[in-house]
Amino acid sequence: MAMEYNNVVKLHSSRQIDDGYRLRFQRRLHVTKNLVNRLGLEAELEGHGGCVNCLEWNEKGDLLASGSDDLHIILWDPFMHKKLHSIPSGHHGNLFSVKFLPNTNDRNIVSGAADFRIRVHDVNSKETTMSCSCHGGRVKRLAVAPNVPFMFWSAAEDGIVMQYDLRVPHQCSNICNNVLINLVYHLGRNAEAKCIAINPLRPELLAVGANDPYVRLYDRRMIKPTIAKYPREQSSGTPWENLSYLGDPVEPGEDNLPPGCVSYFVAGHLPLKQDDFKKRYRTLTSTYVAFSPDGNELLANLGGEQIYLFNILKKRKQLSFDMMDFSQPRDSTSSSGDSVSSKKSSTNGIHSNGINVSCVYHEVPSYARAPVHKWSSPSAAAKFEKLKKRANEAFDKQEYTLAISLYSKGITLFPNVACLYGNRAAAYIKRA
Repeated sequence: MAMEYNNVVKLHSSRQIDDGYRLRFQRRLHVTKNLVNRLGLEAELEGHGGCVNCLEWNEKGDLLASGSDDLHIILWDPFMHKKLHSIPSGHHGNLFSVKFLPNTNDRNIVSGAADFRIRVHDVNSKETTMSCSCHGGRVKRLAVAPNVPFMFWSAAEDGIVMQYDLRVPHQCSNICNNVLINLVYHLGRNAEAKCIAINPLRPELLAVGANDPYVRLYDRRMIKPTIAKYPREQSSGTPWENLSYLGDPVEPGEDNLPPGCVSYFVAGHLPLKQDDFKKRYRTLTSTYVAFSPDGNELLANLGGEQIYLFNILKKRKQLSFDMMDFSQPRDSTSSSGDSVSSKKSSTNGIHSNGINVSCVYHEVPSYARAPVHKWSSPSAAAKFEKLKKRANEAFDKQEYTLAISLYSKGITLFPNVACLYGNRAAAYIKRA
């Protein structure tokens, strides 16, 4: 039976003639232990003298650019394990982002750093062809659009997203006229733009992550760039002096975001947890966002929490379930047939910490009622109870990562047992 369970050829053949094997095939072979064991380090590229903060492939995938705390940009041939160019960036703070400008034959690279500046570099001449100091905070991420060689976008911790067009002369002053999105106007003086991404197939869609749990998706076609007014000439102040100006740079009434230009994506449980995170001196921040190659999905890494994948074409409102809507009878029957008393105990069906210990069948309205799970054999029921017990014990010991792993294993083996999904969800929430 074990051979049949893990036999790739048999599962693949069964999937062709039985649709019921489709999901089973996916769950068992998506990641296998043998695949993980075969992963290994091919090479280490040595050349930087500090932490490497950013990596970027060129469009062809045969060049790799890296930016470091040593203030240099290095271009690599990753397949020959060879350093091709080392470019002094001209920055005075850690490099956080580097990007190849599309359709420039990999000649032009743009960089953003902790000195609040953005610089465009010519690889061949190793010269800086453009420098901008308009931002009033660290420049955390840059973005480019496929087949658009003259434009790029920046997200900085001053809460502003800027749009640059190299065909238009740019001069830094106390009035910056290329502000695409001003989060300070909407979120207050503490707003920070942390990450940014352009949809590869629909470059009019711009995703922005900030220092909150929401990922924003803007339609650039609907937005006209506006201005940000600073209290002094940027050239007369140091970057650290500019950082002290975090007032509302856009006057009231000058908001340039029309209704309908933005959609918000967030995990349903996170907005309610923001106050709890603040009490523990933790922040929910989107540290990285990226689109799938087909542009239909948006991946967001939430620092201090989890990684979330959103379908931008099939938007869903969050679903909520209130346990108070359903009452548990005085005596319930567990899925194994044992009687469970409703009196307060460590195995009373609904544990005080939110976990369903005994997977009982609750009396609920007929429209929400699901049948009690029927086991195919006594050995399957015993295996389930053993796995469930281990997972519940891990949960009670606050070993939530282990509990999640065990519940996930149970879901793979017993996908029709509803309590495993609920318990795993509770473990995810507790782990956060």
